[in-house]
Amino acid sequence: MPLVGAVLVKGFGVALILGLACLGVAACGGDNGTTYVLQTPSPSASASGGASPSTGASGSPASSSLPTTAATPIPNNYKIIIDSPDGGTTISSPIDVAGTASVDKGTVVAVVLDASGAELGRATTTATAAKPDFGHFDVSVSFSGAVSGQKGQLKVFGVSPRDGTTPTSYYFIAVRFA
Repeated sequence: MPLVGAVLVKGFGVALILGLACLGVAACGGDNGTTYVLQTPSPSASASGGASPSTGASGSPASSSLPTTAATPIPNNYKIIIDSPDGGTTISSPIDVAGTASVDKGTVVAVVLDASGAELGRATTTATAAKPDFGHFDVSVSFSGAVSGQKGQLKVFGVSPRDGTTPTSYYFIAVRFA
């Protein structure tokens, strides 16, 4: 009987340690790193394993009027991501936004939204490569009307080549206004 009791106590101790570790991991991050992603999958990326038939050995587009500095593809088949600023960052106008994108014609739009989703500012830029390749983008967004201390969102997306305005490949991060 003492051996059974020792095994039960040891099993309880292991379960307690695992439970505390799970609580510790769950408590990490919080609201500061919240990201919201809605992306458009690329049929060509899944069919070719992520390699682009239009890239040369250097990873640069075979023929493009854009600069030839290609970026590394984003994990999870995302087509656009914000590298800077980080989620939860306190921002003020203008905000510099940088990231990686694989969007039509390389067109990237960055929008600052308040807590209710109202647009406070917008800027457009061109990434260093266009879809199906990945390129870097960097854009400065001026905005006004933000309430200090309130939460908002920074939304970055590509646009449809059909009309040049319909958003595609969204990426969101939560921000706070200074």
